[in-house]
Amino acid sequence: MSIPVLMYHHILPKDGFICSSVENFTKQMKFLSDNGFYTLSSEEFYMYKKGSFKAPKKSVFITFDDGWRDNIIYAYPILKKLGLKATIFLVTDWIDKASEKKEKFNPLYHSDCKKSIPINPNSVIMNWDDIHKSQDVFDFHSHTASHRDFYFKERSWQEDLYNSKKSIKKQLGYEDKHLCWPRGNFDNKLVKQALEVGYEILYTIKRGTNLPDNNLLHVNRLAIKKDEKWLRKNIAIFSNNIIGSLYAKIKPQ
Repeated sequence: MSIPVLMYHHILPKDGFICSSVENFTKQMKFLSDNGFYTLSSEEFYMYKKGSFKAPKKSVFITFDDGWRDNIIYAYPILKKLGLKATIFLVTDWIDKASEKKEKFNPLYHSDCKKSIPINPNSVIMNWDDIHKSQDVFDFHSHTASHRDFYFKERSWQEDLYNSKKSIKKQLGYEDKHLCWPRGNFDNKLVKQALEVGYEILYTIKRGTNLPDNNLLHVNRLAIKKDEKWLRKNIAIFSNNIIGSLYAKIKPQ
């Protein structure tokens, strides 16, 4: 058995670039709920990868990247209503800035969101209050401090890795061991730096299977596209060790 790791970014009223519509997201989550899928917490997925947690046969791990405020506005109530869990990888410099001044939510698409971050961050990025209040549904982990987008401060990779971990420790009280690479970009040198800082499990943007093989350095994820039928098909593919591995070689992203 392999566990598909689902990768979302934005949830907004209509579909767009790296964005699922509220309608499609609702149908996808209802498909999971109605068909008895178990949504793993980040700790359960970590233990599964290490081989010390026997996940239910029908399991998925839902992740979101960056910390967009639309995740709180639209995704959170849907997940909560259906009793599902998910994890958000936070860009902590963005969260810190969004926490300085509360602003009216602005449901923008990705390119416009990126333009708004340095001007009105909390209109598009969640703040620490949002994060504390939504921990009944979401786990929160590191997506580095800057995402290598230096809107507020230029950082070395070492600072990016360390400061994100430090912020999560300060705000949420735990030593973070989960790291999601910005845009999926990394090399062996960066993996070594991440391990030295104290991260243990590293997430990519490449498709593939995820087995209980104690390989924590390359977690594969499935970028979500289209509708519930697409999700149903791809969960079936990537829950199967052999078929999922072959499919990922043909279509790695």
